[in-house]
Amino acid sequence: MISPEAASELIDALRGVVLRSRAVAAGQQSAGALPPPLGALLTRIECSAGHRPSALAEELWVTQSALSRQVAQAEALGYVQRHPDPLDGRAALLSLTEAGAEALRRHREMRARWVHTALADWTEDEVGDLTARLDRFCAAIEAGANHPVTPAGR
Repeated sequence: MISPEAASELIDALRGVVLRSRAVAAGQQSAGALPPPLGALLTRIECSAGHRPSALAEELWVTQSALSRQVAQAEALGYVQRHPDPLDGRAALLSLTEAGAEALRRHREMRARWVHTALADWTEDEVGDLTARLDRFCAAIEAGANHPVTPAGR
């Protein structure tokens, strides 16, 4: 088991990764990259085509109203289309348009070039090790999500 100090250091390091990633993403938008929320939405739609917006809101951890705004933006850009749900005619399913798939492809390509450049002095083994450790970390976080913690001293 790790110490509370090690956990805090990890949280600080992760915060740094998130902040730097957001800064890079903001800079890449001027070069044609998607805003992070739109990139996340298109990725989820691609991975789970045929999902209702309510299911996507849960997967993205956003409110239904926030997702509705994101979907409206994606539709206005021509990236997403709605289809009637064959199981419930009142509901809609979302899928990417060709333009949406192309925008997502370009977005991923830009992000991959950024990581490739940032890690230019890393070896394949180092990248593989980090990837494996991040996969393990994500699995542990997901497993731990079912075990709520209480503040110390209570």
